[in-house]
Amino acid sequence: MYTAKLIKGKTYNVMGITFRAGVSQTVSKKLYEYLNENPYFVLDKDLKNQKDDPINYTESELKGMNKAEHESIISNLGGNPSDFKNADERIAYILKQIDNNGE
Repeated sequence: MYTAKLIKGKTYNVMGITFRAGVSQTVSKKLYEYLNENPYFVLDKDLKNQKDDPINYTESELKGMNKAEHESIISNLGGNPSDFKNADERIAYILKQIDNNGE
């Protein structure tokens, strides 16, 4: 499991994830590597009992996100964001991929 915590500033948005000061969040390996040299973050890597960097979102969380955030998640899941016409299609794809990865 990879975690990142914002230590400078109030909020920071990167790759569709909004970080708030002092709050640790689980992040993907890709985002962990991206933030590795960023002085605004403290990072932690705990690889015990980790299968493969799971991504979990609820439908209500996804509905609260904007198009750019959906597209970032779809890209991280290996999809092509331009294949989807609207938020409902993007959300359905994300939830389907999460369910398939969890099996």
